[in-house]
Amino acid sequence: MKAMQIPSYDVADYSVLLKENPDVLSAHPCVVRGFVEQWSAARSWLEIDQLKALFGTLPVTAGAPQFTTHRDQRMCQVQTSYGTYLDYVQQPERIAELFPEPWRKGSLEELRHMQLPLYCGNLRLVRHAAEPVLEQIQPLVPGNMECLNDQIPYYYQSGNHVWLYVSRAGALTPLHQDNNAVIAYLAQLRGRKRAVLYAPSDKAYFHTSGVGYMDPLAPDEQQFPQWHLAQPWVATLEPGELLIWGANWAHHVVTEEDSITVSFDIVNATNLDAYARSFDWQHELGHFAKKNAAMIRTRSDDSRLHAALDAGLEAPIGRAFMQATLRAALQANPDHAGAAVREQLRRTLEEA
Repeated sequence: MKAMQIPSYDVADYSVLLKENPDVLSAHPCVVRGFVEQWSAARSWLEIDQLKALFGTLPVTAGAPQFTTHRDQRMCQVQTSYGTYLDYVQQPERIAELFPEPWRKGSLEELRHMQLPLYCGNLRLVRHAAEPVLEQIQPLVPGNMECLNDQIPYYYQSGNHVWLYVSRAGALTPLHQDNNAVIAYLAQLRGRKRAVLYAPSDKAYFHTSGVGYMDPLAPDEQQFPQWHLAQPWVATLEPGELLIWGANWAHHVVTEEDSITVSFDIVNATNLDAYARSFDWQHELGHFAKKNAAMIRTRSDDSRLHAALDAGLEAPIGRAFMQATLRAALQANPDHAGAAVREQLRRTLEEA
């Protein structure tokens, strides 16, 4: 199917579009101009040496590709610090010195054969809603878009939702769908990226159980015999532009020029129920609760939570912990600004 160019709007027109149809991102992604320039990060995160000073000590992994989404994809991966990874971005010829073998996955020889650069995609910048780094990307959402993140208990603790990507030309993020049914964007600070996206309604054409996701640039006819029925949406993301898509849209991104990009995950009324039913945050939150089970047992007398802790499975623990937290919060402060969101979360979890 012929690719559709993703429509582009200035931030004022995007705001009008959202007012007319708050769920427009379920129909198609959008490129938004004139938003990113409002950020402090659009000035303070432009130079790699600045990022080293800010975040260089944080632990990360870097892979080629960023991760794998197909059973036959090979991967090379190293564990390192963000500062060392940024040294590599600046001086790739030092790769053997910076990342001595053995690597976590693959090897330098395999990496050279793959002809892909290493790509760090798991820098964890935010763990709670009051994290100072969030001030660097205010406003968080374009065009008066609704964002309920801060009203969801443990939202930033139960998953990474703010991403800073620094990538060399050629870095690859293969086709995938984001965890937790979030709305998401890529905000380009430097360089250029090329993106291909597909609607979740086309998943049967671009994904095969047991195989994974196709490569939109080289579809395998045997593994994805109906790939041509999937409608691709494409955009080249330039500095200062933001690419935003709806819940469960699949996306494949290639770095065309050395780049600095910010990504952010959003929950609002259009995807709140889908977020509530998602497995990944439940597992992450359950992992935290399981590690702190003794403390949680003393602070909560919720019998369902105690039973989940006794069973020991992370996702049911996370779900029960969230339900107990929501019930307690609603009982203690029924007039809280986020009470309606918490009640909807509670009801959706109970129904699920």
